[in-house]
Amino acid sequence: MNTKKIILYLSVGVLISAVFFGSIFYFLFMRNSETAVKPVKTYEYSIGDFTTNLGNARSYFKGKIVVEVTDKKLVEKFPENDARIRDRVIKTLIDKKPEDIMNPTGQQNLRKELINEIATLMETDKISNLFFTDYIVQ
Repeated sequence: MNTKKIILYLSVGVLISAVFFGSIFYFLFMRNSETAVKPVKTYEYSIGDFTTNLGNARSYFKGKIVVEVTDKKLVEKFPENDARIRDRVIKTLIDKKPEDIMNPTGQQNLRKELINEIATLMETDKISNLFFTDYIVQ
C-alpha cells in the first residue's frame, strides 16, 4: 500500500475519533444546567361543563374540559371567545358517535381534534394540552 494512502486513512480515522470522543466529553463534562432544557410554564383555563347529544344516537356526553396553554396572555383571551369556543366544542361532540369516543384511542383522537379546533379559533399554536376532568358517555 502506498505511504500517502496510509497517512490519509490514518488522518481520517484520527479526525473521526477526535469528533466522537470530543462529543462524548462535551456532553458528559462541559454541559451545564443552564444549557439544559428548562420546563415550560403552563397555564390552565376551564372551558366549563358540557352536556350534549352524540351523533344521531340516543347517547350523550357529559364532561368538563380544561385547556392548557403556554402563553399567559392567551388565558386572558379565552373569556372573550367563550361562546365561540363552547359552540365549536359542542359541534365537534355532536359529530361523534358513542363508539368513537368510548375507548382510550377515541378519547385521545377527540382530545387532538378539540385542540386543533380551539387553536384554529384562537389563531394560536400555544395550546399544549386539553384535559377531560369529568368524562361520561351514556
